[in-house]
Amino acid sequence: MGSQADPASAADAAETWRAVPSLLAAEPYGRRSPDGGANFPQGRRLAVRLGEDFPLEPVTISIYAPDGTGRLLAGDFDIGKAHKAGAADPAAMVAAEAADFAALVARCGGRVVHDISPSQGRHVYLKLRQAVPFEDLRRVAEALAARYVTFDAGPMRSPKGQIRVAGCPYKRAIRADGKGGWARTGPLVGYMALTMPLANAVDVLRHPCGLKVWERLQRELTAELTTREPALSLAAPGSCHIDTDGRPWLPLNGGRRPLPARLAELAETGAWQAPHLQPDAIPYASPSEARYAVMRSLASRGWRLTEVLAEMRPGGTWPGLEALLGARSPSQRRAVVRFDWDRAVKEAETRRRASKSHTSLNYTPPRGGAGLEERWPVPRLIIDTPITSPENYTELQTWSTAVWLAERDPVRCKAWGRRALSIRLVLRALALASRLTGANTTAFGVRSLALMSGLSWRTVATALADLRDERDPLVDLVRRAVERDADVYALRVPHAYRDQATRYVWEAGRIETGHPAFLELGPVCALLYESLNARPARPVELQRRAVLSDSAVSKALVTLASYGLAERDPEEGWQRGPATLDEVANKLDAHTRFAERVTLYQKHRAEWHAFLGVMGDPAEWPSTAEIAESLAADPANDVDAGPVDVPDTPAALLDAATPPQPVSHAEDPFDAVLAMVLNELGGRVIRTTRTGPSPPRPTLRAGPSP
Repeated sequence: MGSQADPASAADAAETWRAVPSLLAAEPYGRRSPDGGANFPQGRRLAVRLGEDFPLEPVTISIYAPDGTGRLLAGDFDIGKAHKAGAADPAAMVAAEAADFAALVARCGGRVVHDISPSQGRHVYLKLRQAVPFEDLRRVAEALAARYVTFDAGPMRSPKGQIRVAGCPYKRAIRADGKGGWARTGPLVGYMALTMPLANAVDVLRHPCGLKVWERLQRELTAELTTREPALSLAAPGSCHIDTDGRPWLPLNGGRRPLPARLAELAETGAWQAPHLQPDAIPYASPSEARYAVMRSLASRGWRLTEVLAEMRPGGTWPGLEALLGARSPSQRRAVVRFDWDRAVKEAETRRRASKSHTSLNYTPPRGGAGLEERWPVPRLIIDTPITSPENYTELQTWSTAVWLAERDPVRCKAWGRRALSIRLVLRALALASRLTGANTTAFGVRSLALMSGLSWRTVATALADLRDERDPLVDLVRRAVERDADVYALRVPHAYRDQATRYVWEAGRIETGHPAFLELGPVCALLYESLNARPARPVELQRRAVLSDSAVSKALVTLASYGLAERDPEEGWQRGPATLDEVANKLDAHTRFAERVTLYQKHRAEWHAFLGVMGDPAEWPSTAEIAESLAADPANDVDAGPVDVPDTPAALLDAATPPQPVSHAEDPFDAVLAMVLNELGGRVIRTTRTGPSPPRPTLRAGPSP
């Protein structure tokens, strides 16, 4: 890993001390050990100003700032872990894994600083230009610990984490203390020493890595991040991920794997007819079969299409794979490669799911064998609609990031006012609708969105009106409701967020805010539960994640904890509890209430369709001029009730969801339909007409389609 200083040289350590620790530390002071390096307690008497007088005792630096953020990812490769793993050469194992991590960061476009201890342990430091929350740094550190045997995530796990860095004294030797015990009172064992030139280390630390490097590193660790905390997804168990170019890929723990020797030679030479490169079963019948065999192997070994294309270009490792495309134009070559890749990923993912579906860490089978309809009586449309396509995934991810930015925009949130919680839940329902339909336009009615958001349909209608009337909206109304068809909305990224929306990483997750349990718990609990996960977080961090006030978070945490949906770690904070939403919904009888809503909305739809049938062909309806003339002739029709103002407090939302009293059916079914329109849709009589021997039929002005 480059030339290195002498760990036993005090002169080298003193020179490094003046330059490196102050550039790595989150605070200007370090901690001096009072017992030769065994402990590093916090205290003013033990504080050491970094970069000034060279210390005579072991010193550590702070990884995180007091506000709970950090700019340093410290990779601690511990020689002790190599010994526990039974490595034949522990020092070589530590060096190899540290070098692999440095190469991983280099592939992501970043640079690192690395050092070594007298015990042959190694550190690799990645410094970021912008601060990152403690929870995010810890999450990545734990993923790295899952990838590397010798990686110790301990220093990154606590917001008060400390670590020795280059230029600091290491430890003192152990001596008998004269009381039958042992203490570190001997001479210094050595110093932490750089394994790279000091000038290069200073240059790297003065020009830290940007957020793009951080985002790429997280993408490289997708498999480990998913294993450490399985991502709850609406997709089927074991589904593939989508890379930054919108192409599917299957990440693996430990990163991508190399091709087998036979396929590697085939990709390098393109000699698909060579006898020694044929598979054991049936020889390749064409270059296409040979090319697809390589693609299928790469897809199953964790490669991404962009990486494959880079190796196929001139100067790459696999010119033979490019030759297997034959005499095609560049556009045809790109189309063939993409087609082969999508097919290969799908096939590899199907094989992986078939072999691991019952043991996958990402999959929790339904309890009691109940299907989705039995556990959560959602409409059939939500169950049967296919998952979004890879082409739509990138657009939806960008729009979801724009929603995340909008929720943190003080100007927009102030405009939302008291309806902010309802609007946020409706936005999540729109994202779910887009994911289910595989398009960036949705044609779900307000009642379907109400079932997906946990709100009443009146509140959803009000929130949609607020959203589409914004100056730089998140949704566009592209078509008004017509008869049985609902309004069509297009998801839109506001101009104010377009630059940022493509730079942030949106973590995959499940849209659970519309679960029946939150009909009883309320929207605040829904948004807070969305922010909880398996990693403990302090209340102030949960406020930042959920964009809620401190009092709202405190009350919601108490509510969630009372039902087992949240639990508190005395040292690190709050995390998700052992209870599931289904269990809480059963306890609160929320499934029954949800089913009643479904039944009510189905009745609304049936009555609306019956009304449309009674009204007949729209071509025979009166024209706008005729309606206006009738209105002008009858002064009683000048009064307009206007939109219903629905309060947005949790209690009022539940009150608004109370089903209306059923309409009593008269002898004439038209009267029942008319009453439904007047009561539910806000219609009113504007004119009566007579057709044949039947009694006069009123002409109505009706509200939107349900």
